[in-house]
Parts: sequence; C-alpha cells; structure tokens
Amino acid sequence: MHKFKEIGLFGGENVFSQILNFTGPRSLTTFDRLIAKLVPSCSHNNSCEKVTSSIMRVSIIIPTKNNAGILEKCLKSIEDLDYPKEELEVVIVDGHSEDGTVEIARKYGCRVVYESVGTIGGARNIGVRNSSGEFIVFTDADCVAERDWLKNLLREFRDESIASVGGPNITPEDDSEFGKCVGDVFELLSRAGARYAYNSKEVVEIYHNPTCNSAYRREIFERFGGFNPRLVACDDEELDFRIRKAGYRILFTPFARVYHYRKSSLKSFARMAWNYGVGRGQVIRLNREMARWYYCTPSLIILLILLLIAFSTLNSTLLFIAFLILLFGFLGIVFLSVYLSLKKRRNPLIYCILISTWFWCYGIGLLRGLMKG
Repeated sequence: MHKFKEIGLFGGENVFSQILNFTGPRSLTTFDRLIAKLVPSCSHNNSCEKVTSSIMRVSIIIPTKNNAGILEKCLKSIEDLDYPKEELEVVIVDGHSEDGTVEIARKYGCRVVYESVGTIGGARNIGVRNSSGEFIVFTDADCVAERDWLKNLLREFRDESIASVGGPNITPEDDSEFGKCVGDVFELLSRAGARYAYNSKEVVEIYHNPTCNSAYRREIFERFGGFNPRLVACDDEELDFRIRKAGYRILFTPFARVYHYRKSSLKSFARMAWNYGVGRGQVIRLNREMARWYYCTPSLIILLILLLIAFSTLNSTLLFIAFLILLFGFLGIVFLSVYLSLKKRRNPLIYCILISTWFWCYGIGLLRGLMKG
C-alpha cells in the first residue's frame, strides 16, 4: 500500500485542519463502494482490450459568483453525463451572487454553500469540505462538459501513484469572436510553457492541470491540505507541485474534454491577467523551485525598461535603449498577432490588444505578488 506523505503549506503537524477544517460528511472508503464490472476499452482506443472499471462516488465542485448567464449550460451538461446519478453530487460554492446564480443551481438539484474567503482556492476548499465523494472533480461555471467527460477522467486512475487527472479546456464554437481570440492567445501561451490551454493527442504525465478540468483522489487532496487559500491564483499549480514532489503522478488525458467560454471583455481579461501575475509572484515567493523563465520574462523586461528610464538622467543613451526595447517588443507583438490572424482568420488588432494587455497586466502583477506575497 502506498504511504501518503503529509506536506503542510505553512508548517505544523495539522495543516489539513488549519486550512480546510474539514468537518463535513465523511465518505465511505473506495473499496466499500466499488461495483466491479468489465467495460470495453476507451472509445479513443481501437484495440479490443478490456479494462476493469469501477463506479465510485464523485463530487463535482464549481465555484460561482454572478454566473447566471452561463451556469445553466454547465449544469445541463453535467446532468447529461454518462454516469450514475446516485453516485454523483454537484456542490456549488457561491460568493454571494446577486443575479440568480443560486436559483439556477438549486433548479438542477445542486448543493449550495457560501464562501467569503475571497480566493478561488479558498472557495474550492469549502466545496470539498461540504462534499462526500471519493473522487473530487473541479470545473468552472463557464465550462460545458462532454457526455463521457467524467468517465474518461476517472478511467486514468489506474494505480494509487496517480493523484490527479485532467483534460483540455477548449474554446467552444459558439463563443464570441472576442472569446475565440482569447482562446487563441491562451493556446499560444501554452506553447511557451503555460498549461491553461494545453492539449495533447495521447495520455501523458504532466506537472499540472488547471482546475477548470481536473480530478483528485480525495484522500490525497485532504492529506496535502488542499489549495493554499492565500493565493490569488495558481493555487492549483502550487498544490500539484507539492503532490508531485512527494512522488505522486499527475496525468493529462485529451479524451476528457470541457468547452470553456472565455472572457468576454477586455476589462475581465485584464483582471484575469493581473490576478494570474499576482498569483504567480506569490507562488514563486513561496517556493523558488516553481519559477520558470517563461513565467518571469514579461516582468524582467518591464523591470529592465523601468530601470533604464530611471537611470537615463545619468546617461541619455539608456533612454534610447529603453525605447528600442519597447519598439522591438511592439514589433514582436505585431508579428505574433499577424501570425495568429493568418492562421485563425480573425482580426489581428484584437490579438495585438490582448497580447499587449496580458504582457503588461501579468508582468506588473507578478512583480506585485513577489513584493507583497
């Protein structure tokens, strides 16, 4: 039997109690609830091999706040999942919505709990505390799941070394033109190393899956203390880092798909970029091992420009160098925008605005997270 290594966020022997304070309903053990059966191999595999599968209690956690405009699509897709309804619960963690979000959730029979923590990780922790599944599955209110989403996530938990499994979040065809451009930019950023819109053609081991589409073994989630509620963003990646550092594995399967409606306005996109920057800075300050060059590049460039401008009073050449950096940076953004426009056949101006916004908001946000923690 694999021994779980208990790791705390901030030290101490009972971090799980400190952070999550789990007092909610306790689930039966996995083996008490397993219903063994043979099923054909995955639909994505053409072989005739059969694998042993089990039906187990699953809790889907969805944080919400004023999501009435999109939540119904999400819950309808969950209602249509190819999974036994008696083994599935949906927990809505609401941040005190004022637009009918809670009424929609109750219409679909969801359990509704409220949170005032103010961070997405803190909200998800509350959802887990008020759930009973052996497996905890996370998605967002603006995601729509495919019918076999849940089964394709769970089938990859083939041994106890696998702590978490996630899948792609794809921009839906009926998203707005602006939303599709946002999705294209995320896809571009994922090629540089980010994982927000990552995709693959096969099941692979990965260092992190975003919580808009991920599942965890409850026992492991609890033992590692859940998400750090102090982080503005990147709390899911920080948890995955601790889990992997202890020797567990995290998998990505391209066959467990959700369709993720993107930010619909420049303001909401800029706020998202800022939060990701602040969260990234917090995470790097918490653990320097999580720093990567592609995470820090925008902030380093911004910092260099500011330093050059500050010292230009001593040497006017420094101001010219700062101008050249801005010029070449702008030309680089224009090049990427034209590239995306030719490939996706969308407006290059939108791409230019989005990439520029992400660069500055994320870059300055990361510096803010590093300084303030």
